[in-house]
Amino acid sequence: MDTLATWLSYRPGDLLMFSPETYRRLFERLNLELWPWHGLLALLVVAMLWLALRPERVAQRAAGILLAAAWAAVAWGFFDLYAEINLLAPWLAGVFVAQALAIAAIALVGPGLAIGYAGRRARIGLAIACWGLLGHPLLLLAVGRSPASLELFGLAPDPTAIATIGLLLSSQLRHPVPLLVLPLAWCLIAALTWWALLTA
Repeated sequence: MDTLATWLSYRPGDLLMFSPETYRRLFERLNLELWPWHGLLALLVVAMLWLALRPERVAQRAAGILLAAAWAAVAWGFFDLYAEINLLAPWLAGVFVAQALAIAAIALVGPGLAIGYAGRRARIGLAIACWGLLGHPLLLLAVGRSPASLELFGLAPDPTAIATIGLLLSSQLRHPVPLLVLPLAWCLIAALTWWALLTA
């Protein structure tokens, strides 16, 4: 009974291998490594959206490649730093590599990434994508994060996963569910991480 009581006394934050401050500084380091290329990152995001809105198949394929590159960049950049404070980081990086390969396959041999306007699914997807691209970093800014430690699409996993869910939902893919599994799984992991951070 004493052992059970001991386990029940733990909070989620007690199980973390790092402090909230350490986690925040991780993004400062990540942004510092990219500086001064944040403008180029923004242009690539705009280019991806523009290409996804184009009717030409080659443009839609290019948009898919850029989305796949965003996942690969997070796997290489973020998780390399995250491995210093989380032993599971290499395995999580593999998840992002797998998603990058899956999206690249759709881009190269499938229909690519074509955003549709019509339908409830497309509207919900666009709203989620906007949240991942803009809402997520702006919310962090509103709650006190410094601009140097913001989490951005193509650099940080959370906004990348959120925006991808939105883009896939708003796309013209008939069956986007298989491509949604890993982004949704990451969002669950991220939610648990944030819960632990807030109770630390």
